[in-house]
Amino acid sequence: MLTETQRQQVIACCQDLVRAQSLTGREGETAQVVERWLHYLSYDEVWTDTYGSVIGRIHGQAGPGPRLHFDGHIDHVPATALEQWTYPPFSAKLADGKIWGRAATDMKGPLAAMICAASFLPRDQFRGTVTVSGSVVEEELEGQVLRSILEQHPADFVVIGESTLLQVGIGQKGRAGLRIVTHGRPAHSSVPHLGDNAIYRMYEVTARLRAMAPPEDELLGSGLMEMVEIISSPYPGTSIIPDRCTVKWDRRLVRGETRESVLAAIRDALTGIDQVDTSYLEVNVPCYTGAVIQHDDFHPAWVIPETSPLVQAAIEGVSRVGILPRTCYVPYCTNGSGSAGELGIPSVIVGPGDPSLFHVVDEWISVDQLVKGTDAYMHMIGILNRPN
Repeated sequence: MLTETQRQQVIACCQDLVRAQSLTGREGETAQVVERWLHYLSYDEVWTDTYGSVIGRIHGQAGPGPRLHFDGHIDHVPATALEQWTYPPFSAKLADGKIWGRAATDMKGPLAAMICAASFLPRDQFRGTVTVSGSVVEEELEGQVLRSILEQHPADFVVIGESTLLQVGIGQKGRAGLRIVTHGRPAHSSVPHLGDNAIYRMYEVTARLRAMAPPEDELLGSGLMEMVEIISSPYPGTSIIPDRCTVKWDRRLVRGETRESVLAAIRDALTGIDQVDTSYLEVNVPCYTGAVIQHDDFHPAWVIPETSPLVQAAIEGVSRVGILPRTCYVPYCTNGSGSAGELGIPSVIVGPGDPSLFHVVDEWISVDQLVKGTDAYMHMIGILNRPN
């Protein structure tokens, strides 16, 4: 159980983080808050990487042992419909047993719990190292920044702190952003027979893609593919037959799907339709440090066995704070695509807070969940890195 001083510290840390606005690529203010708390809580090492993620490390004093890494992203989506918020979205108001504000759940509350948990556990009670990262640009490019951190500072186990109501996420669907482009020939709209309308060609492309049988996964369920944007050229439309139509698709991935296999299945489905191109979106995010992170928009699915020591430690840690633990698979994409999906490092998704509050008006996290999450993380560290 946390002391009253520790309880107040984790609440204050969460409030400080929520008050600092940090849209993707503009996380500098929040990064400074993270760095200040890491120093205040006496982390042994604190540094900021090329992209602006802030990382702290604590060395256990009970001997060599596992390298445990906790990750929480510090960027958030915009706060919209401001007139509908009960409290200003960056006030971090403490009311009704809750901390209110944008990113309280997604995911500055869980990050505060991680930062505090690692520092609250006495160093002589665990082996190895515990690292906590406040990572950037997750809302636009899941996994790649964490992968960069882990390639430079390897870990044996990774905990992704996305809110799960402290249930233990042992897998997730992946995500890919796809661009389909059809080409045609321009002409005046009064004589359409002289042109070739790229939008009409896209009708057939769309019909075939929607008719594709989704891949099935016995644990993660069905893969999904949903159109999220369509635009013709020239735009805005005039009296010209469009010579180009571009559609963006959001593709939710299951295990076994690769960059090559996803594109191959789409191209097979479109056999016989000419003048159509298929590719992954290229994401370019300018970071607040001046660096630019570039990557294709592909983030693989993954699952970790329930028998993994990491899963068992998470289950035990959650049960010790009075929550009946269960394992689950999350339908959304997380930074775990970088740690588990790309690098193969055993990872779990477990964090305080209700995921139904992601990106909504009146986002909040309960103090009870925040405190229990901190305590559960402390138990996980103690279990995985217990002295011999």
